[in-house]
Amino acid sequence: MNMQTERTFSEIEIGDELGPVTRTPTTEMVQRYAAAVDLKELRFFFDPEEARKNGLQHPIVPGPMTAGFMTQLLKDSFPGWRLQSMSTTFRTPALHGEPLNIWGNITEMDEQNGLYTVHCDVVVENPRGDRVAVGTARLSRKKTV
Repeated sequence: MNMQTERTFSEIEIGDELGPVTRTPTTEMVQRYAAAVDLKELRFFFDPEEARKNGLQHPIVPGPMTAGFMTQLLKDSFPGWRLQSMSTTFRTPALHGEPLNIWGNITEMDEQNGLYTVHCDVVVENPRGDRVAVGTARLSRKKTV
């Protein structure tokens, strides 16, 4: 799927791939995110010693930040569409400095009452092929004449 290019509903097909894109969350990114959403007191997200005290080998990326990468893939893949819902399951922590591969595919399409709807599966994988997060999303767009 060509990212950033608006496509008509008739140009989209079940099985179309989204991405892949790679995002590498850095400690600086996690610190900025934690400050923006007021997670500063949860230092295990960016402090190695606090991470160890909390049973983690390394600081981890907050789940909502990882979900944000998934959302960005969807928004880039469907410009002009509205993200109606996204359900995400986090399977293993994402680590700072570790490239995350984000990809997905279209699983279902519908046209009803003047509204186009597309359902997608979205996956975030670490370099070892572990699925950090998996999700399903529903996007919609009003039918234009």
